Amino acid sequence: KQASSNLTRGLQRSAGASTSAYDPSGRALEAITALHTFLVDYLGGEQMEGEYACNVFLSRGVAENNLGQWTMRVCDFMVDRLGWSFVVCNVCNLGDYGQRREQQLIFRYDGERREMPIAKSVSTSTLGGIDMPEYWTSQEVLNAEVSSKIVSCDMDETLALQQMLDGSFQRRLTRDRAFETTVKTEEEMPYRLEVVHAFRSEHTSLWFRYSNRLKRYDADQEPFEVKSQAAGIHINSRLGPGEAYLFHGTNPSSSQSILRTGFATLHAGKTTGTMFGAGIYLAECSSKADEYGRDDRATYPGLLAVLVCRCLVGQPFVTTEPGDYVEDARSTNKDCVVGDREAKVGTYREFIISDETQIYPEYTVIYRRQYDADQVPLPMRQKVTGTSGRFWQVRLQNGGWGNVPRAPSLLMSTAYKSGNMQVTVTIGDHTYAMDLDNLTQTNVSSGTTRKLRKPMVM
Repeated sequence: KQASSNLTRGLQRSAGASTSAYDPSGRALEAITALHTFLVDYLGGEQMEGEYACNVFLSRGVAENNLGQWTMRVCDFMVDRLGWSFVVCNVCNLGDYGQRREQQLIFRYDGERREMPIAKSVSTSTLGGIDMPEYWTSQEVLNAEVSSKIVSCDMDETLALQQMLDGSFQRRLTRDRAFETTVKTEEEMPYRLEVVHAFRSEHTSLWFRYSNRLKRYDADQEPFEVKSQAAGIHINSRLGPGEAYLFHGTNPSSSQSILRTGFATLHAGKTTGTMFGAGIYLAECSSKADEYGRDDRATYPGLLAVLVCRCLVGQPFVTTEPGDYVEDARSTNKDCVVGDREAKVGTYREFIISDETQIYPEYTVIYRRQYDADQVPLPMRQKVTGTSGRFWQVRLQNGGWGNVPRAPSLLMSTAYKSGNMQVTVTIGDHTYAMDLDNLTQTNVSSGTTRKLRKPMVM
C-alpha cells in the first residue's frame, strides 16, 4: 500500500530561510538534500508537494503496520549519518479502529559532534570454533558488520529447491487441506508447487546455536531416511549425519519473520493443533506443507510460502497413533517425534521437533499452486488419492463414492448449515434434487436416486 510520509515537511519549511540568520551554517539545507536522497533512493519515495509518497508501508489486519520500522530507519539516518539530535517522537492513531497511524519526528542540530567510533573488522568465518557455511555470500555477515542477512538464491539453489518440492510432492488429500477459493478449478489440490522466488538466511546466531546442537549428536547412528532427500542434490549434499531438510507451510510475511528470528516453541500448535504433542511441526513432503500455505495478501499477493528448514532429525521416536509423545521421545533419548500417519491411514509422516536448536530455518520459497496438468512435467500428472472430507459425496455405480463438484458442494453445505435441507443444483447438463436430510440425490429428468454422504469437515 502506498502511504504518504510527511517526515520532511518541517525541514522543507526551513529551506527557504537556509541562507538567513535562522540557518547561518547551512546545515538545514544540507540535511534536506541528504534526506531527500535517502527517502528517494532507500525508501523509493516520490517527491510531491510538501511531502514524499513512499511505497514501503504495509499493513496486516486492522491495526498492524510497519510504519514504526521505517521511521526508525529515518531516525538512524538523521542521528548516525547526519549527526542531528533526536528530540521527540509524537504518535497518533486515527480512524474508527485506530487503523491509520501518524508519527512526527523532531530533530535538532546541536553543532559538530565527534565521529561515531567504528569497531574493528572481525571475520566470522569461524565463530567460537563454529565454521560458517562456505556457500554464504554476504560479506557484511562474514565480516561481523551485521549478524544476519536474507539473500536471494542463485539459479542453482532455486533449481534444487524446485527439485526438492517436485521430488517430495504427492497428490494425496487429507482433512487438513482447505478449499482453494481464489481459483476456478474442480481440482482439490494442485499438480505442482512452482517456485517464484527463493531466499536464503545467513544468520550467525541461529547457525551457531544449531551447530552446537549438532556437535552433541552421535554421528555413527543409522540414518533415518527422509523423502526430501530424494532430489535437490545441490542442496542436500551439504547435509551431515542425522540432518535433513524439512518443510513448514506458512504465509510470505511469517516466513520472512521466522528467517530473521527462528522458531519459537512457545507458539507451537496455536494455528493447526498438536496431534503428537507440543513442538514445531514439519513435513518431509512439500504437498503436506502446502496444506498450511496461505496468501497473506500483503508482501506477495496471490502467492504462498514454505520454509525449507535444515533440521537435526537424528533418531526419531516413531508412532502411528495420536497422542503426546514428546516426553516419551526424551526419556528414550530420541531426537524428535515422527507421527507416521502414512503407515496408519496412507497419508503423510509429520516430524515434531520440540527443541528449537535442532532447526535452522534456512530458506523461504515463495510459490504458486499449479492446477493445470498440461503445465507440469509428465511424471507429476498424478491422480489424486485420499479425501479432504470437505465435499459432499454421491454413491457411484461401481459402489465407490465420488465428490460432488466444488460449487454445488459449497452450496449444499451453506444450505445445510442454515437448516435448508432441500437444494436443487445443476451439475453438467443435469439438474438434481438434493435431500440433505434423507441424504439422497435425485436426477430431476430420469428420477434416478443415489445415496449422498455428508462432508467430514463442513
